[in-house]
Formats: sequence, C-alpha cells, structure tokens
Amino acid sequence: MALRHLLGACLLVATVLPSAAADDALTLGKAVAKAIADNPELALGRYRDRAADALSREAAQPPPLDLGLELENVGGTGQTRGLSGAETTLLLSRILERGNKAARRRGLAEGRGALVRTEADIRRLDLLARVARRFVHVVRDQNLLAVAEKAVALARRARTQAQRRVEAGAAPASEAARADIALADAELELEHAEHELKATRVSLASLWGERQPGFRQAAGDIYTLPQPDELETLVAALEQNPQLRRLADKQRIANARHRLANAQRYTDITVSGGIRRREFTDDNAFIIGLSVPLGSDQRARPGIEAARADAAANRHEREAARRELYAVLYGRYQELKHARTELDTLRQRILPAADTALADIRNGYTRGRYSYLALADAQRGLIEHRRRAIRAAERYHRHLIEIERLTGSSAAAVDKDYTP
Repeated sequence: MALRHLLGACLLVATVLPSAAADDALTLGKAVAKAIADNPELALGRYRDRAADALSREAAQPPPLDLGLELENVGGTGQTRGLSGAETTLLLSRILERGNKAARRRGLAEGRGALVRTEADIRRLDLLARVARRFVHVVRDQNLLAVAEKAVALARRARTQAQRRVEAGAAPASEAARADIALADAELELEHAEHELKATRVSLASLWGERQPGFRQAAGDIYTLPQPDELETLVAALEQNPQLRRLADKQRIANARHRLANAQRYTDITVSGGIRRREFTDDNAFIIGLSVPLGSDQRARPGIEAARADAAANRHEREAARRELYAVLYGRYQELKHARTELDTLRQRILPAADTALADIRNGYTRGRYSYLALADAQRGLIEHRRRAIRAAERYHRHLIEIERLTGSSAAAVDKDYTP
C-alpha cells in the first residue's frame, strides 16, 4: 500500500543519535506515530467509511412492502349513510424489480465506499508527507545552527588574530574593526538560525497538537541519502499514485451508474393482494392486483446517456492526469539526481579544498603573507559551502518524499558506496 511504502522510505532519513540524550531525541518513526495517533482528518475518514458502509447495506435492500387501507361508500345518503354501505379494502403490495437493480445500487454504493477509503488513504499520505518534510526541515535547521555556531567560532578566532596584528603594529586599526563587523554578522546569523529552528520544531510538533515541542532534537542524519528505484521502475509504479487511484474509483462509480441507468430500462412490476369487506351485503372477497408502468425504456435514455458521457469524461481525465504525473515525476527525478551530484561534489571536492585553503590562509595571515580580506573571504566561502551542502541534502530528501507520494513505491535501499 502506498502509505506503507512512503513511511518505509521516509524512515531511511532518520538515525538514532548515539548520545546520552537519545531519549530526548525524536525519530521520524515516533513523529509519524504521534501525528497519526490523534489526527482529526484521519478520524473524519473513519466516520465517512462507516457512513459509506451503511449506505451500501441500505442500497442492497429490496423495495419495502406497502400496506394500504381504503374505505369507500361512507358518509353518503340512503344506503351509503354512515358505514352501512361501506366497502373496506386491506391491501398489501410490493414492487418486483427487474434488471437486477438492487445489485446495481449496491455496486454503485460500494464504488462510492471505495472512493471514501481512497480519499482516506490520500489524507494519510498527505499527513505522512507533511511529517516527513517538517522532520527533514528540523534536521536541516539543526545542521544550519551547527554551521552558524562554527561561523561565530571562526569569526572570533579571526578577530583575535586581527587584534594581535594591530597591537603588534603589523596591521591598521581598520582591520580589527572589520573583524568586529564580521563577528557581529556571524552572531546575527546564529540568532536567525536559532529562531528558524524554534519555528520548524513548533511546526513539526503542531502536527500532533503540541504547542511547545516535547522533544529536544530530531534524530536524523541529513547526509544519509536513500537510493531511489530506476526511472523506468518509478514510471511503471505511477499507477499506484493516490490521485490516479481516486480517478480509477470515480471511473468505477461512473460505470456503476451506467449499469444502474441501463437497469432502469426494465419495467418494474407492482403486485398486490388483499381482502375487501362489503358491509351492505356482509360479504368478503380477495383482491389481486398487477400494475406495470409504461415507457420505461424511453424514460431511462437520458440517464443512460448522462452516465455514458460521465464515464467517458472520467477516462479522459485519468489519461490527462497520468501524462501530467509523468512530467512531474520526471522533473522530480532529475532534480533528485542534481541534488545528489551537487552534494557529492561539495563534500568530496569543494569542502575539503575549502578547509585546506582556510588553514593555509590562516597560517599565512598570522605571518603577514595574506591580508585580512583573504582570511575573511576563505572563512565566508567555507561556511557558505557547508550551508549549500545541507540545503542540497535537504532538497534530495524533499524530492524523494514527493517521488514516493507520486509512485507509492519504496526507496528501499541506501547507496552503500556513499559515505556520509
């Protein structure tokens, strides 16, 4: 089921932290369990499912028996004065349906029930995707906060070096002022990162009704990238897309409506039987009746044509949705590959080179070989590349979550060759 696949794929994002504070850490599995436990949208689906089941049972019922009582020749004059000439008829009648109408109604009701369940699945998938996205956002902001703290530490170290050079007369006072400005900027970025993390934590906790998050941190390694299936496999799995399943349910409902409309061509027969009492003659007699409406075939034609047109429209709607989903899937898949390429390049080539360059420039700055501008530029470049790597990893997870929503297939393997 798509719900299970999405959860299985998303759980690959989370890894339990090996610290003593692991009990305070929130895994993605716990976040999903909390969100599902008491979600009003999911409760809504359960009640609608019960209602659909009840309507299905109602639709399968045959027409009820009809009990009638007629009193004639009363309250008149002469022999019909009072009740002396009354004729009393007790009649029991029932419609005998032709064309298997009860089964057609039940089929239509069951189709509507399947649509209700599919829509409940869609709501569950939407909830899971929201949990996964917000969980990844929290992990991203935790990493960005760590980078902001690293940036402050680098700025403080550079300011100390600049002050020493100014005090030694090896640099103008403006160099220390620039270092102070850079430190203030880094501290502002740190404050912004703290606020961003607070907001994303509250956003995640709100999914299970907490205004103040009860977890200290999200336990996840953003650099662990689950490996998706090949594009051809994902395209084949598009038929499991919840929106396509919903349109398939609508198609079945349209077909059921068409079958029920066709059944209306068959004339129903009303049979009746009862007893008649004649007070004037003190006689009793049995009554048997039969009635058949005329023109049923002609009256059924507009409903048949409407149901046929509705079924054809649903087929075209589903095909249009399938083509659009392929375009969206293809785009997401390409963005996923690009995010991985960007992250691999940053972590394997750019970040190691930026670390080496910063260490060399820092040592050279102490000896007067490089200017403060070169040191500040090297520090800024390293920090920006680290942030870029975090955002690339976040985009990868975000695209993977959306691919899971589109296909319902599981990204069941982590690339073993990738070392985070």
